Amino acid sequence: MPALAAGTLVDGRESVVAVGCSADTRFRVASITKPFTATLAAATLDLDAPTGVWPEEVRVRHLLSHTSGFDGEIGDLARFGDGDDALGRAVAELPGTRRWLGVDEVWSYANSGYWLAGWLAAERAGSTYEDALDARVLRPAGLEATAFDEPDLGGTGPDSIEGRYPRARRPSGGLVSTVGDLLRFARWQLGDASTAVLRVPLAKPVGGVYGLGFFGERVGGEDVWGHPGSYGGFQSSLLLVPSRGAAFVGLTNSGRGGQALAEIEDAWFETVVGARRREAETVELAADELAAFAGRYENSGLHATVAPDGDGLRVDVAEVLPTGDPGESLDVRGRPIGSRTFAVVGGDWDGARFDFPRPGFARIGSRLAERVA
Repeated sequence: MPALAAGTLVDGRESVVAVGCSADTRFRVASITKPFTATLAAATLDLDAPTGVWPEEVRVRHLLSHTSGFDGEIGDLARFGDGDDALGRAVAELPGTRRWLGVDEVWSYANSGYWLAGWLAAERAGSTYEDALDARVLRPAGLEATAFDEPDLGGTGPDSIEGRYPRARRPSGGLVSTVGDLLRFARWQLGDASTAVLRVPLAKPVGGVYGLGFFGERVGGEDVWGHPGSYGGFQSSLLLVPSRGAAFVGLTNSGRGGQALAEIEDAWFETVVGARRREAETVELAADELAAFAGRYENSGLHATVAPDGDGLRVDVAEVLPTGDPGESLDVRGRPIGSRTFAVVGGDWDGARFDFPRPGFARIGSRLAERVA
């Protein structure tokens, strides 16, 4: 990694270290933007209200918990331009988004829900999404370096992307920030009782739980909430341990930064809660059980071919970027850790999980994909 900055909040004290950059370097934080958007939506909207865009049963909380049942992408949002109407123009296309399943049936990571939530919050505020977020989240949290402009460093790695981040995508991942600002955001989240509603389990991803803008897991017997970020050659991490008033932030400008951050996170967990993340044990599945998952699966972001490979599965993944261009091609092997759940073995995505939540569907890269062959 060309650059990495990490910071911790423990016992009220902050500590920051930077390698290959300064401590105040601004990185693209990608999907760490989602807890910001969820905080804005929870402060301005009725979480049980319908959206007025998708069917009546889809409520605001479904957008924020990735349980709407709708696909997460609608192509390259750069086509909507950089004007104040960009987000609204994207939302106008959401009624035509493919629907996989009904609400609350299967958790599937959906950026589209966050675009809609950000637009609804902006409409309620009578402003742009950016101005609403600034007024209700960034300024109250005391953030000074967090904004929707360009990072100080370029992203690196096979998934790096040049050019500006599309304005219409901003509610799902457009923020740029520093370690210090994200620690202030974490301190604000931990200290404001009204944000606790975001960290209540509502859905079951491939691993752990999900609330509103936060993933949840247990480490050393403690509840941990956070969100990773990955976009255009940047990878980042935000973690909160509410019972200890503790937080961790890690920022890299490498598409391969996730493994380094995971190692640092485990060292931090050992200090704060006395344990590292537990590695799931391998379970044994019969040959016919493995063969039942074989096939070709697709969604708007990938094409994946799944086949038995010894006592596990081999998955060949061809990513499709939001621009429609081919992305990274991956060849991963998964070991079974449950009757329908697998953990990647080795490589940049070591430990990442994929599963088959329903017959005919897989969740690869946290997004639902349908078996087409």
